[in-house]
Amino acid sequence: MKKVLLTITIVFVFSSMALAQVPSSPISFYGGGALSVPSSPSTFSDSWKTGYHGFVGVGFDVAPKVKVVAKIERHNFGSDFGLADINGGNYKVWMFGPEAHLSLGAPMVPIKPFLSGGIGMASVTFDDFTGTDPLVAAMNTANNGASSTNFYYSIGGGLEFSVGPAASLFVQARYASISGDGGSTSFLPISVGLKIF
Repeated sequence: MKKVLLTITIVFVFSSMALAQVPSSPISFYGGGALSVPSSPSTFSDSWKTGYHGFVGVGFDVAPKVKVVAKIERHNFGSDFGLADINGGNYKVWMFGPEAHLSLGAPMVPIKPFLSGGIGMASVTFDDFTGTDPLVAAMNTANNGASSTNFYYSIGGGLEFSVGPAASLFVQARYASISGDGGSTSFLPISVGLKIF
């Protein structure tokens, strides 16, 4: 019986510490990353495989449940043309811009859903292709001409999990679309990250 009471007391103390509120800060720091899944057009989703991304950001409270996060993120997609003699040609994206987070959770609840939406500029570049296939030179010429900087937007949502008085883990899925002269290119970033404060 003493062990059960001791266990319950320890669980209660650690739960209280995890849910304790510290004086809220108007500034938060974000970092994370994970998968980037090509979506459209088919020339993008068929020719580049699921990649990865990472990001950092600084968030500012602008309303009781709204935070704006200034983010920098990097996405990398490896080429997948199905040609054994061609390598390289990674599709790389730098994205810079603000993202708004609307919290839908109650203050003392340790799991909080949120919605997000962002806009900004995306710089797209391509690595050179290498290999013995005669198409390599033509593909490099086409990719060099395709590098650009354009407007992007993203929408999504996620869940935030409190792990301490001043830290939360979060998972987030988004739809991101980059405009271009030949139409938009879209992909699905799926992220895991840490928020401090």
